[in-house]
Amino acid sequence: MNAMRDVRSVRIEIAGGALQSVFDECDRYDSNETGGRMVGHFALVRNTLVVRARGVIEPGPKARRTRTSFFQDGDYQTEVFRRIEAEDPTIEHLGNWHTHHVNGYPNLSGGDVATYRRIVNHDLHNLDFFYALLVTSRREGRADLDRYTVRHYLLFRGDEEVYEVDARNVRITDEATIWPRDVAVTEDRLQSDVGQRRLAVAVRAHDQRILEVIYPSLKPRLSARSETFFWKGPIALVDGTEAELRVVEVEDEEKLAYYPRVNPASAESGSLCEVPFRSASEAVRALESGLNRAIYKSAVGSES
Repeated sequence: MNAMRDVRSVRIEIAGGALQSVFDECDRYDSNETGGRMVGHFALVRNTLVVRARGVIEPGPKARRTRTSFFQDGDYQTEVFRRIEAEDPTIEHLGNWHTHHVNGYPNLSGGDVATYRRIVNHDLHNLDFFYALLVTSRREGRADLDRYTVRHYLLFRGDEEVYEVDARNVRITDEATIWPRDVAVTEDRLQSDVGQRRLAVAVRAHDQRILEVIYPSLKPRLSARSETFFWKGPIALVDGTEAELRVVEVEDEEKLAYYPRVNPASAESGSLCEVPFRSASEAVRALESGLNRAIYKSAVGSES
């Protein structure tokens, strides 16, 4: 690591609340890439660079996402960072995080590396290093801070190497997460958010009237951390079995969309889980129909 002469090793300390925010964002956008900025502090302790990630700045309302790309709302993130900085002048933009768990790519892509190199070598980048957290996969059956697999990388100014930090040198802490007490928003953004909330309430109310009659086992829920709205519960299938269903509400290209998820997953459900539906009730009906169709075809095939 020749860009920071005294660094011989690296240790990452990440606040549990910050990591929870990362994972909640992955839950919310589990069909497209997403990400955000990592903020916190750092120190050089006996030739060890200690990176202390204390908070996450969300991608922002104008972020753009696809299954293989992600573009953040830089204006919003800068606005939030300045608010944090006003409360803590020692705060630093340590780096970024994003996810590949939706496309299965286990490493930083060439495009990721090229972008991070440009950032760390830019005259306006305040640090001689750039921290990158990558979510690579969802760990089925796991919960809380164990539900995703992550990798940690560092890039240094003037150094072409990408250094992965060994998992043994990563520690989750119970430090309080950093977030500004008062985030300023523009009037246009505020009005847009109000309109979006009204639309969401109307769509949810319509869905709930349908679901509580046809699928009473599905219950509406709201994630306390990510404020993601979703329905969850079992649905009965034609062969007497049940499938555990979750329908997540997301903002997709400034429109509300609903993505179904089912456990256990199958090839039959996979294609439907990639489709954005206009309402939760539409998503549930489509998934139920697809699963029952697969059961029927399997039964007919076994009899022939």
